[in-house]
Amino acid sequence: MVFSSSDNPEISSMLQFGISMTLYTMSVGVLWYAVFGRLQYGYGTQQDLICILQAQLASKAAMRLKATPEKIPATVFAIICTSSILSGLVSILFGKLQWATSMLMIPKPVVSGFLGAIGVVVLQAGLKTASGVPFHHFWPDMGWSEFCDSTDRLLQVACMMLHFICIRVGPGLCATLLDVERHPARKDAVKKYAALVCQLAPLLLFYVVVMCLDVSMSSLAEHGWTYPSNGSEGALSIWTTYSLSDVDLHTVWEICVSLDIVALVAMAILCTMLGALAITGRYPTGPAGDPAPDDPLDFNAELTTVGAASLFLGCTGGNLIFHKFSVIQLREDGGTHRIAVLTIALVAGSLFIFGFPIGSVVPKWFLGGLFMNTGWSFLKKTLMSYQSMSTFKWRGVHIVSMQYGISTCCVLMALYFSPTTAIMAGLCLSILLFVWDGMSTSPVSSVVDGQHVVSRTKRPWWEMNVLAAEGDRVRLLYLQGQLFFGSMLQLTSSLEAAAADHRIEFVILSYARVPLMDPSAAENIRAAQEKISKFGCNVLHCRTNEQVFGALVAAGAIQRPSKDFLMRIQNNQWSFVGESLEYLDPETPNNESHPDAFFHETDCLDYCDEYLVRNYSYDLSAPIMGLEDYMREYRAVVEGQQGRLSESAFEMMNDLPLGVMMQLKPFCQVLVDQVAGKNLSDELPSMSRAMCFIMKGALSMVKIVPVAEKPDVFETHSAFSFRKGKRLLARYPPGHVAGIETFFKFHRQRIDKQLEPKLIVSSLMNPPAEVWILRYDEWQDQPGWKQMPDGLKGYLARMLCVQFADTLKHSNLKER
Repeated sequence: MVFSSSDNPEISSMLQFGISMTLYTMSVGVLWYAVFGRLQYGYGTQQDLICILQAQLASKAAMRLKATPEKIPATVFAIICTSSILSGLVSILFGKLQWATSMLMIPKPVVSGFLGAIGVVVLQAGLKTASGVPFHHFWPDMGWSEFCDSTDRLLQVACMMLHFICIRVGPGLCATLLDVERHPARKDAVKKYAALVCQLAPLLLFYVVVMCLDVSMSSLAEHGWTYPSNGSEGALSIWTTYSLSDVDLHTVWEICVSLDIVALVAMAILCTMLGALAITGRYPTGPAGDPAPDDPLDFNAELTTVGAASLFLGCTGGNLIFHKFSVIQLREDGGTHRIAVLTIALVAGSLFIFGFPIGSVVPKWFLGGLFMNTGWSFLKKTLMSYQSMSTFKWRGVHIVSMQYGISTCCVLMALYFSPTTAIMAGLCLSILLFVWDGMSTSPVSSVVDGQHVVSRTKRPWWEMNVLAAEGDRVRLLYLQGQLFFGSMLQLTSSLEAAAADHRIEFVILSYARVPLMDPSAAENIRAAQEKISKFGCNVLHCRTNEQVFGALVAAGAIQRPSKDFLMRIQNNQWSFVGESLEYLDPETPNNESHPDAFFHETDCLDYCDEYLVRNYSYDLSAPIMGLEDYMREYRAVVEGQQGRLSESAFEMMNDLPLGVMMQLKPFCQVLVDQVAGKNLSDELPSMSRAMCFIMKGALSMVKIVPVAEKPDVFETHSAFSFRKGKRLLARYPPGHVAGIETFFKFHRQRIDKQLEPKLIVSSLMNPPAEVWILRYDEWQDQPGWKQMPDGLKGYLARMLCVQFADTLKHSNLKER
């Protein structure tokens, strides 16, 4: 294909040399994989996909060396060997760096377009090989009238087309004639031999006719039906035919630094991965006799093995190799052992050593028919690829996906330019389509109004009433995907829409599902942030990973992170943490400036809810609802202005008769001065069935989530969190009871203690904490719930039912 499809006589004269080179490459490549490869029935050898690209490189080299045609053959040989060496080195590098599967990320339409582009070139090569006339856009350069003047030329093209039809139609016709549907036993034989017979039968028929007409081989060569009979000079011919002095090194260098060689190397690696993937996809397990039939194929090891073979072959006068799709046919035919592969290497090696003149025996039309079959297969697969793509409706008409346009564009580019240009055009179109999809896909996965979402900190009923009335001043936006310049249009539109509603004072942006952000996206967020700040709307950022945080800080979108957040990222030694960042205490919100970065959505909502409660309830001369003394006492305890919540205030908060808490106290273990961070569930005994009455400080109910060891490839798909392995379920302030869910547990369901939520003293709400612990059973001579009088149980049961209902309502409102 490299030499016979060229219209340059110096390159065409290398056909027999190319056959020897191919046989050497095949024998060594197959033997190499048989020794070092994982698949015991697999092998690697050169294929037509890359040979077409090498043919393009050879043509360009010939054009550069018009003035010195004697240097063309040696230079072409050097270019082929150099491309093999480069492909081998890059393949080994990708394999050792574990980058093999990254080649599978090349968009499918580009791969399909590449195959279609190669198909166009191969079809033209088939016409040129059979007729001996160069074709441009499937049109003979000499014109059809002059083309039809030669009888030999027309007959060869006719033989080629008949051969092509026989290959395409023959196997199906054989299956019909042998009636394989009624005789399933014949099906395997037809599947194995029909295609081979249909390929070789026209060649046999041709030589029967030649013998009957008494036409000599020399006469066939004179009339252009075969190549001249200049047999190989032996196994050493590929190393003795050309010398380094015959090579134009400047031309080799220009070819090696061009985009053509980049496309060739990339496609060689991609074809290796696609070949290995096709083989394992067809046969996910190894054959009988495989020592580890269920082990997955290591693509990096396969790429390294093939790359080492290509490197060796390139250094010794061979061509690059990769996995051959016909490996599937070999296994279907029963060749599941390395002996079958070694047999292939032995046959190819014997033909190479003895120098059989294949080029003078195989007619040109036969090669053209094989080329036509290969080209049509590639082109048909590309043109019919729309069948595996989704469609969409436009004005009632079903239209195929825009990705199909990339494949067809690659085919058209190959028709008018070159396969390399077609591949580059496909990649550029894929990038443009990606940007278009990014612009049409919103990075905002969901928007939640503050009236329908609260933080995970529970609040008393009167504060919840305030949030129900004023919560619409807060809006929470969950972002997703990589943020770049193309995806920012809809986000900035959402921010501007929020600013248009003059009631909205806070917009919270959650970056939990944003793995990356480019500088232009951060700059757009900063610009939108400054714009809406003029309307009194503040943007708060949360759940940012290090890269997203760095982009926002560099753009100036984050300037005043909360104190806890800044301390944590400084301890983690994040970048972009400098003296330019100031912090604000989130526990003391004011009306002038606000922190703009927090750990989590619940921290942002805590800050915003505290702001609303303070400004629209406690600090108003005429609040939404009248505040009683116990409500103000609760507030004073939370803010640290009062030491603890009195028993009477606790009773009034929970609608208990006065004196109930004093009756309850003898049944409880009273703990005071419990420092923040203390794990009550693990550090205290008999806490599996206990509930805590909170008089001061707060308790956090935390679920310990086991962190599974996952490969790095999945890391960007998980939501970012500063507290990996922990999940805050709820935070209970003074006047509430924690642990109700596990207290009333009368069944014998076995639950792993590691999965049960833990009660931990919170660092918020004025620690240390004072907690009254009521256990279900008696503990160390202290009575529990079971020893409590029924009258006291009745008061507590009513209160606990109300708190349990409140907890259920809070769980439906809290952010996810």
